Amino acid sequence: MVYLCSHVFENTRPVLFVSRADGDWQFLCGEEHDNEVPNVVGFNHLLERDPTLAELLHLPDEWEAERAGASSPWRISRPVGK
Repeated sequence: MVYLCSHVFENTRPVLFVSRADGDWQFLCGEEHDNEVPNVVGFNHLLERDPTLAELLHLPDEWEAERAGASSPWRISRPVGK
């Protein structure tokens, strides 16, 4: 199960930011969202749409990954203070 912003859910923007906060996956477009209720889907549905997300299957809890564009490489990091 993953949480998606509306842009990723509607497939209008690619996943550019991934977070594993408290064990929960969040797949976001990297843009600002105003008080949005996240959408929930299965991880496999996203992998079918974007196979590059498979590179993040072993992302540790409390870590995040970011990329500049859909074809850019992922930059994986642990947020400061975690």
